[in-house]
Amino acid sequence: PYELFEAGKFNDTPILIGTNSDEGGLFVTQKTTGEGFEKMIRLQYAAGADAILKAYPHATDAEATRSSKDIFRDSTFAWPTWAWARLQSRKGKNKAFVYYFDHRTPQSPEGANHASEIPYVFRNIGIGGAMGTTKGPEDVALSDLISSYWINFAKTGNPNGSGLAAWPVFDEKEQKTMIFDKTPGARLHPNLEKIQAFDAYFAKLRETAKTKK
Repeated sequence: PYELFEAGKFNDTPILIGTNSDEGGLFVTQKTTGEGFEKMIRLQYAAGADAILKAYPHATDAEATRSSKDIFRDSTFAWPTWAWARLQSRKGKNKAFVYYFDHRTPQSPEGANHASEIPYVFRNIGIGGAMGTTKGPEDVALSDLISSYWINFAKTGNPNGSGLAAWPVFDEKEQKTMIFDKTPGARLHPNLEKIQAFDAYFAKLRETAKTKK
């Protein structure tokens, strides 16, 4: 897919894409030691291990456990989303809009789990325990806000509309992302140091693959 985008061989439409702050927490549940974390990274990401280890704290077991979850988030969800947005802004005529969902509840104090933004998009918060969401005033306000952006995007290809804070187009220079947390707003894309460490790693893999063709 990356090479197809670079070659301009993709369906050029507006895109609205994003990730959640604790996306890996649902999948990585075991505790990790600092030594075990470093061994895992060097085994899985040999070509980029040094840069990745520098970006992810692992001096203590607590740091290593947190970083294990973040590694899953960034390698599986965050880097692909960021790379897609960059390629769309570079190669496409249509716009990319990126979000980062970081709404924390008593059920998810460390961050927003995988898919936990979906009940807010469809105004299903607190219904049947949807993704462990609560239905307090903050949740209702956030759901109203998010669903309004999504409805606008479905109608026009642009989430912006009357009465809503501006959601900027993602581009390589500014890299502005709409962050949904206690104070929703557009800010610099989160965790860039970590994402860029993976970007360098995947770039090395693509270069290696080209030399073998």
